[in-house]
Amino acid sequence: MQWSHLNWPSPGYASIEDVPGYQEHLARLVSDAPPSVAALASVAWDGARFESWEMTDRRVSFAVIVRNDEVLDTEHGLWRRWNHARISLRLTGASASPAASGPLDLLGGDVHVVRGEIGHVGDSLWELRLLVSPTGELAMSFAELSLTVDPVDETVWSGLEERPTHGWRGPFADGWVDWATPAVRAAALGDIGGLSLALEGFSAEREDHDALDPRWGFAPLHAAAWFDQIATAEVLVDRGARVDLPDTEGRTALEIAVLRGARRISALLGTQHTGEGENVSSSPEI
Repeated sequence: MQWSHLNWPSPGYASIEDVPGYQEHLARLVSDAPPSVAALASVAWDGARFESWEMTDRRVSFAVIVRNDEVLDTEHGLWRRWNHARISLRLTGASASPAASGPLDLLGGDVHVVRGEIGHVGDSLWELRLLVSPTGELAMSFAELSLTVDPVDETVWSGLEERPTHGWRGPFADGWVDWATPAVRAAALGDIGGLSLALEGFSAEREDHDALDPRWGFAPLHAAAWFDQIATAEVLVDRGARVDLPDTEGRTALEIAVLRGARRISALLGTQHTGEGENVSSSPEI
């Protein structure tokens, strides 16, 4: 089972959850499942934040903090209360895809779960799939599961938001890219072929490599810097794209790269800035 990149939300991802009858299917699936798997199926994943993550040989251990709202009917009217809990999971006989998903991918202050699904994928194997923003999809198959739930204070939840951010450098780009011009979209996705086609296409459709997208105010090199797409950035630089071109907010591609922590683009564009002997010893002020 895989999520498909087709306008959910618009734009976003679609999955088996969007198929009519999924809830009935899930109810039948967990009715014969072990209690721990049935409990896992009841977790409200939307907005959950990773607190810890560890993956060793055939074992995955992690904890997420979830937040569920409770509406109370009081004499003063309806009142909303947030309840926070730590869900600690240990999966054995497990594997994860992508295997490289680690602390830098999952423990950023801006990382949260968008949705989750559970499925039966073999005689004794289950699969938990999480769509994690902004790092992409995380699929974990397992044979056995242990799960504990403990209430936590709201400060535990808010503390996770204070961690360094991950930024949009995962396998899926921000949704705005789907609405950008072909050259900007290709540069953002690291699509060299699409970029070449946009820049070398039929005369009526050919784009200029320094043209700013009218909706987002980015030229292709700005978009490549935003997502640290070194391959398309190198193509653009080789084609003579202006490294000093400001976007509509006055930022150059190098300034965007520094702001986003895009190290490869920073190194590439920093070299371009020093090509005439200019010495750049510090990051530009953002």
